Amino acid sequence: MYDIVIWGATGFSGRQAAIYMNKMYASNGSIKMAIAGRSKSKLEKVHAELDNPNIDILICAGADAEAAERVAKSTKVVCSSVGPAAKYSNEMVNACIKNGTDYCDLSGEIHWLRKMYDTKAQEAIDAGVLVVNVCGLDSIPTEYGVKTLQEASFAKYGEYCNEIKGCFADGYIDVAGGSFESGKGVMEAIASDSAMADMVSNPYSLNPKGQIEGNPPCPDLESVIYDKDFSQYIMPFPVGQINARVVRRAHALDNYPYGKDFIYSESKLAGTGLINKIKAQLETFFVDLFVSANPTKGIGKMLMSLGPKEGSGPSDEKMTKNGPYSFVFFGRTPSGKTLRAYCYSPLDAHRGTAALMCETAICVLKHRQQLKQQSGFWTPGTAIGDMLKERIAKHNVLEFGIGELSDCADYVAST
Repeated sequence: MYDIVIWGATGFSGRQAAIYMNKMYASNGSIKMAIAGRSKSKLEKVHAELDNPNIDILICAGADAEAAERVAKSTKVVCSSVGPAAKYSNEMVNACIKNGTDYCDLSGEIHWLRKMYDTKAQEAIDAGVLVVNVCGLDSIPTEYGVKTLQEASFAKYGEYCNEIKGCFADGYIDVAGGSFESGKGVMEAIASDSAMADMVSNPYSLNPKGQIEGNPPCPDLESVIYDKDFSQYIMPFPVGQINARVVRRAHALDNYPYGKDFIYSESKLAGTGLINKIKAQLETFFVDLFVSANPTKGIGKMLMSLGPKEGSGPSDEKMTKNGPYSFVFFGRTPSGKTLRAYCYSPLDAHRGTAALMCETAICVLKHRQQLKQQSGFWTPGTAIGDMLKERIAKHNVLEFGIGELSDCADYVAST
């Protein structure tokens, strides 16, 4: 019996997860680990890179129910970087629920998450299986960043913030093939189903059933604007639209501790001055060109063909060059008091997201009975709580603090 299987280990994010999990845990005998994917030759290449004969190889293509069954039976936790999840992960989730195997992944595909919540959540509860989604850059920095700021606000002011804004501040995120295909899958679902389009565009689309409507307005940012609280321009951030929905879901799952009027939005810092404003406007234009196109027809289909292929991603050298990443947060209380927070990672966003998923899986594996939740579909924060925040800080994956980002002792500004 394995402790953890990294499924999708031949993909871009999966390889990074396998490297991290081996370095931190499997190489010193802390866990028994296997890597899984659809290509034996590619798995063997990753295996050789890991240089650990105690790691096994399992063949499991996406959407292969029999192979998923074998994997789920063989391990305590499946750690999945496979994408698009809507295309490849249904069989694995089913197999995990059937066999009592916990599951965590990187998926931020809104339409697929909604489907899982609506159709599989009760099955997972009945089976005693814990499913933790959005365990990477979307959405651990944001979920725990909001929690960090709110705890500090209550301690300092005796009240929670009823508005928090988050921004991706530093670092660069290349679009990997799996992420591109996942986004394309969401776009295809929207193009073929108007009801799905309405659901995905709803800022509260990931809230529990019965709590999706009747919430305070909190639309996604659609253009470049000047933000007085951050003293610079901010711009739309596609990942932030997912992150914000996860924050709202987590708040609802925790029974609205900050009040029913709490709102959260997320964007990206764009700098000051006319040149930065124009750069942000151009980037927003081209991103909109992609995400608003119908990927099944004409120009949209052509644009999609230009994207990265499944399994591809930046080179190790490019990831290092992309540099550390960070988020900043600004909160305002009902009485008008304000507070700032940040999170900072010395890792680049791609290695960082793999490390976040791995540490989530380790919490689920090694501290199962101490978790906040024992079964069902949850976000990392609502499932695990402060334990995960402490682990990722201890292992220099991601740290949180109150104040300006420059207050972080380890902070290195991107160039």
